[in-house]
Amino acid sequence: MADTYSDFFHKLTSHHPVPYQESHAQNPFASTLLIVPTGLGKTHAVLIPWLFAKAHGLPSPTRLVFVLPRRSLTAQTAEVIRRCCEKAELAQIPVLELMGGSGNNEQTLRPDSPAVIVATQDLFFSRALNRGYARRPPRWPVDFALYNQDCLIVLDEIQLMDDALATSAQLAAFRSEFKTFGDCPCVWMSATAVQQWLQTVDFPVPPSVTALDETDRQHPIVHQRLHAPKTLAPAPESCGTPAGCAAFALERHKPGTLTLIVANTVQRAREICAAIRPKFEHVLLLHSRFRPRDRRAIEARLQANSPDGRIVVATQVLEAGVDISSNILITDIAPWGSLVQRFGRVNRYGELAESHIWWVDQPSYSKQKDLWAPYAEAEIQRARERVTAFTSASPATLPPEDGPAPWRHVLRRADLLDLFDTSADLMGNDLDVSRFIRATEDKDAFLAWREWDSDGPPPAGFPDVTDDELCPVPIGELREFLRKRSAYVWNFATEQWTEVDKDKLCPGTILLTRAGEGGYTSKEGWYPESKAVVPPLSEAEAPEPDGDSSDRLTWRDYWQSLRDHTRRVCEELEVLLKGIPLPAEAQAALRTAAAKHDWGKTHEIFQKTMKEGAPSQDFWAKRPGRGKHARPHFRHELASALAMLNSGDSPLSAYLAAAHHGRIRMSVRAMPGEKESDGRRIARGIIDGDVLPPSELAGLSLPETPLSLAITEMGAEGGSWTQRILQLRDEWGPFRLAYLEMLLRAADEVASANPNLEASACTK
Repeated sequence: MADTYSDFFHKLTSHHPVPYQESHAQNPFASTLLIVPTGLGKTHAVLIPWLFAKAHGLPSPTRLVFVLPRRSLTAQTAEVIRRCCEKAELAQIPVLELMGGSGNNEQTLRPDSPAVIVATQDLFFSRALNRGYARRPPRWPVDFALYNQDCLIVLDEIQLMDDALATSAQLAAFRSEFKTFGDCPCVWMSATAVQQWLQTVDFPVPPSVTALDETDRQHPIVHQRLHAPKTLAPAPESCGTPAGCAAFALERHKPGTLTLIVANTVQRAREICAAIRPKFEHVLLLHSRFRPRDRRAIEARLQANSPDGRIVVATQVLEAGVDISSNILITDIAPWGSLVQRFGRVNRYGELAESHIWWVDQPSYSKQKDLWAPYAEAEIQRARERVTAFTSASPATLPPEDGPAPWRHVLRRADLLDLFDTSADLMGNDLDVSRFIRATEDKDAFLAWREWDSDGPPPAGFPDVTDDELCPVPIGELREFLRKRSAYVWNFATEQWTEVDKDKLCPGTILLTRAGEGGYTSKEGWYPESKAVVPPLSEAEAPEPDGDSSDRLTWRDYWQSLRDHTRRVCEELEVLLKGIPLPAEAQAALRTAAAKHDWGKTHEIFQKTMKEGAPSQDFWAKRPGRGKHARPHFRHELASALAMLNSGDSPLSAYLAAAHHGRIRMSVRAMPGEKESDGRRIARGIIDGDVLPPSELAGLSLPETPLSLAITEMGAEGGSWTQRILQLRDEWGPFRLAYLEMLLRAADEVASANPNLEASACTK
């Protein structure tokens, strides 16, 4: 193992750190604004200190999160990190990618295990705000807990993040105010940023700045990259049209080299590529609106060499997270920060004696409605004033950023507290967090294509949509697409596929349409004009979508008694508690909750479902197969919590037991189709006056215990359920309370995945 940080850095990169990288490594887990030109190793500057700490057993955040702006691609950044982990002999650390359709979106993280997450801003911030895009609601609180504490959050190229930048600063302020279990420092990185951009209303003091100094500029590697020759000139007026841009690129492309064309919209990129294809076969279209399988194939070709060279027509996906160096760039005019990022993809390492950039002043495409889409005209005008003043795009010649903050909406304290509640909306609606993530109207939903025989929505039991099927689609274009077509969305509360109202589409929503509706090809990606049938990528073995009544941890491939499962959960909780320092009160509440979290499974409704074909008349927690309870919406965890409150257990331990499947949190109420029985209240399949029989769990003898739903009413003695949980939220803070419920869920999920059947006398 390398003894010094410099040697460790060399082992991973084949060169020693430049001065600013060495300086940052002296205090790598403090909130910092890192302003360094593109191509000078910002990723390594923040990654390698974290790996060094892991390799040497030094204190450091458990998780490292890289957040990339807008519609960036995660694959290359993730691959760079994987290679570094292998060289550091830390290949056991998983590196996960979170972007629309990523196969890692459903990955479950252990709170005590190191991991690296590479995410787009949409996926990360929606999860950090408890409304994870492309994620079913029961997982939202887990992500909220894991992405807001015990993490080093690295936000790359923040000048491209618009409203998410303000959200990052506000979340940092709220983590400090409400407290967390484990520090959560942020490193904001940019080639062009202003320190004052981070001065939001609740985060008034921006972090310290690390930037290049004279020692850095004199370093041979830095000097070569800062002074890389890049001529800059306006493109001919003909380049405004897709055909003219294609002709100009073909005329200047040289064999064995890479030519980049960056268009501002997918449609313009698609039309430019279509004009090049008949004349040059080595052309790639690259944007974010592909299904993952097709996107991976294109990214693989991006790295392949050809004697004829390659022309890549792309959108903003190349502005961050992609290490690529071209000889020629033709780019549509864009906001200054975007242009600087695009310039950084030309002669990136200064190894070329010459390279050339042309900027297109008035890009156009068919059916164009807005000349400057997706940007504001004021941003374009400011960029034009700057770019016309320069004939070189070498980093050393470009002026620093001095524009206004790139955000409009600001997450406030009340917003965050409102978002803590993830209770199912009976109409299938939810709070929209998109204004805190991206200011532009160009926000995405996720569309999948399937086939089914019946008319109308998919039938009951239809398999859930998988990540590999999802294509990110702009909501505005999707509305237009659905004017003559139908798409369906899963209603978590009613547990049915229902036709979506095109006028009520929300960012992050997962939709399903028929394969015959078209709108997609493997070469073009999202292509609403296409009438061709879209080949489905469905997985026949995928389970039904998660719904309010779902209980996937119950239906396993083994039998397990309630006593044995409870023992395993208590064992796994103790493993977690050894590595996570918590206050004594929190540990006690967790231990009580672990012992009694499934007490409600002794309820006659649950056991009637479980005992069909059971090996004995014991209380059962797990069984093979699939089934549904006689009472719709029955939630055993609510029964557990009500029994615990009736037995005098603390509100915290009762809440943790109630919340361990993500269904029961801030409110308890009747669901669709539930009606009072003989004048008695009903909620989530529990009828007021139900009784849990005597049982023994985790060494505790639990007596016969009645269940009362009086707590669901306002004015209940001791406070209603909602009032009590609001008190807990205010006492512990939203981040810490979510973290405690996540710990119990983690122990339960690990125990269910590893039942230790050999130790159970009641297995089959």
